[in-house]
Amino acid sequence: MRQISEVTRRDLFDVIQEEFAGKETVQRNTADYGYIDVEENIHIYMPFYGRLTAIEFLDRLYHLEDMPSTDDRYKNAKGDIYCHTVSFNDWPEFWFLDDERFELKDGSEDEPILKFICEMLHPAVREEDGPWKEYFIKFNELLKPDGYEIYASYRISGRDIYKARKYVEQDVAFDESQLFTARYKELIQTGNGNPVDNICGEIDFQIKKRLASIMIEFAEPAKIKPNRYDNYEVTTDALRLAMERFVTVVGYPAIDLHTDNVFGLSFEDQLANLFNPYLFDVIELQYNELSHSEKLDFQQAINTAFDKGAVDFILSDNGMVVQQLKHEVLDNTIGENIGKLKEPGLRELLDEAIALYRQPRVSAHKDAVEKIWDALERLKTYYTSLDKRGSAAKVINDISNGKTEFTTLFNTEFKALTDIGNNFRIRHHETNRIDITDARYYDYFFNRCLSLIALAIQYLH
Repeated sequence: MRQISEVTRRDLFDVIQEEFAGKETVQRNTADYGYIDVEENIHIYMPFYGRLTAIEFLDRLYHLEDMPSTDDRYKNAKGDIYCHTVSFNDWPEFWFLDDERFELKDGSEDEPILKFICEMLHPAVREEDGPWKEYFIKFNELLKPDGYEIYASYRISGRDIYKARKYVEQDVAFDESQLFTARYKELIQTGNGNPVDNICGEIDFQIKKRLASIMIEFAEPAKIKPNRYDNYEVTTDALRLAMERFVTVVGYPAIDLHTDNVFGLSFEDQLANLFNPYLFDVIELQYNELSHSEKLDFQQAINTAFDKGAVDFILSDNGMVVQQLKHEVLDNTIGENIGKLKEPGLRELLDEAIALYRQPRVSAHKDAVEKIWDALERLKTYYTSLDKRGSAAKVINDISNGKTEFTTLFNTEFKALTDIGNNFRIRHHETNRIDITDARYYDYFFNRCLSLIALAIQYLH
């Protein structure tokens, strides 16, 4: 499918070939105000091949030895490319954009250009100290109007691997009345007695201390006017502003803002002792207070701490702490395996289901469950040369490696999931079904169904 417009495609190629304009916050010493933050225009550029050669980069994507040569002297693309870009160097630098073999400029599908830009961001390719984060932001800025986004699909050695998917509109604008505790209020009780948390799960205290230390590290200084009638400013920081907003919005006096030590507890320990959903509230508020230049680094530091602590959440690009898929069956290869699927309909349903499930709304989780059940039905018809029953039987036989005991096991599981879809209101429009009365059931249904699909797609051919 070709969904990326000609205009966007040209803009993407311009970004790949040339520099683009950006902004950088720097400190400047002024006579009247001392050092202040100033935004300056800068030019951003990185070679598409990163720390590889151009041929090595293209070979990762296209397996050049398996592609035909355009030069009769060579038996494959790798030979003619080396000849004309290294030996004689008589091709222009970005020759591959016009080469029909690569289907980048005039191809009938969007996938080649999406894979190309994702490969530019791969940790095995990118220069870590280069402007790849700016490229990530720029690519998304260009792609989202055409219905795609680049996202972190899984991690290798603690570094994000990026893929493209259909863009699902998120709650883009930050709204402090919809903090974590408000979005997940169905699963959190903060009334009389001890608060009850049915969403965050157990988080080790040392992990919370690490989160607290990151929050303190990113307590970016800020100058504010106490109120609009005053003509003077006071110096504070992003973390204290976040805590003040938290007390105002949530109405819970979580931390004494006037001292760094209360009853023997340091400021860091006070943060770490917060009720988990309240800590997530403060993280969201602090992200919103940070300058643009600090936001991405803060986000990455928080997400690294989440990942190392096996905390099933991420701090999203719009500053919201949202659920992250974590399941023993769903290891870091799930995103890669989905990307390898030859059947685009199944691939799109899985990407959409996962994108919805990561959104911080129970209604989105309901939609994710419907999508994942649609994906299950699509999986049953994967082998188009067979009817649905025959295709489903082949999928089960592939998973089972022909072993009777496992064929029985997976037949039973496919039937159980089909029965759940038929008996419960998985699809919202169906009325004669059993209502799902607890929001947590959606998480169970989603993970159970996706676990089977995640296993199955590793065996498809």
